[in-house]
Amino acid sequence: MTLEADFRALEDDRDQESLERPGRVILEDDTGPMSLPVQVRTRGRFRLNPYICAFPPLRLRFPTDSLHGTVLHGVEKVKVVTHCRDNNRYEQYVLEEYLSYRIYGILTEIGFRVQLALITYRDRSGDEEDISRLAFLIEDEDAVAERLSGVIVEAQQANPNQFDPWQAGLMYLFQYLIGNTDWSIARFHNVEGIRIGDRHFPLPYDFDFSGFVNASYAGPAPVVARYIKNVRERYYWGVCSEDIDYRALFSYFNQKRESILDLIERQPGLTGRNRTLATMYVESFFEVLNDDREAEYKIVYGCREMGGKGANQGIP
Repeated sequence: MTLEADFRALEDDRDQESLERPGRVILEDDTGPMSLPVQVRTRGRFRLNPYICAFPPLRLRFPTDSLHGTVLHGVEKVKVVTHCRDNNRYEQYVLEEYLSYRIYGILTEIGFRVQLALITYRDRSGDEEDISRLAFLIEDEDAVAERLSGVIVEAQQANPNQFDPWQAGLMYLFQYLIGNTDWSIARFHNVEGIRIGDRHFPLPYDFDFSGFVNASYAGPAPVVARYIKNVRERYYWGVCSEDIDYRALFSYFNQKRESILDLIERQPGLTGRNRTLATMYVESFFEVLNDDREAEYKIVYGCREMGGKGANQGIP
């Protein structure tokens, strides 16, 4: 698809409260091009920093009545994970983070859906040349809530043990699989909460600081930097809970192993080197999982006890 907007102005919009700017999305299918109005704004925190990403992450908002009969039917708001910098290495990061979401989608339907896209960015100001790069679209949290018949939790803190133990344990183990410690279920850092019926479930996002992606700008979370030297080293960041059935979770992950590896193998656009590294990284996770002594030491007894402010504060 082609996204037209004033990208000269958008690249200067580095405030988390930046304004929407008018633009157009041009979609092409068998019937020809279709032009749709859209409001575009920058988003994010770390990747909003121009010293990190020359090209910022975006959020698109469409008029609801403009999408009928298009591939975007039913979409009102969507986040766009962009290429950050205009080179091939950063485009590989896009693919690897996209795969992280897809891996989570293999494990559970209670998560954000994603769609890979080749986007041509066309600057309306005429000051910049067109750029075509891979990106991916992330399902909006309100769309997730509607799909799952749930409600997004509006809270700043939570008691981790208030979440469904199977789903919490699954997320903890997934984060360990991709080597990510840049999250907190207690403080909703890179995790949303959703209430479905009378239960709460985590919705993780933002995986660019994981070892699976291994972005050049990524480093271990400060609280774990004394334990690991770089993001490729795994450190289990799951919260201790007697209700988590690790044996059942390990078995479940093993059932999904081939599907995860096949997903990586079939992903178009990955370089041979990055495909091999991604496969080896996932395989090393399963080596830990299937070594009783290692799994017990690094995961089961490697969990962290929650304490301090907000640790026992429940979701309203």
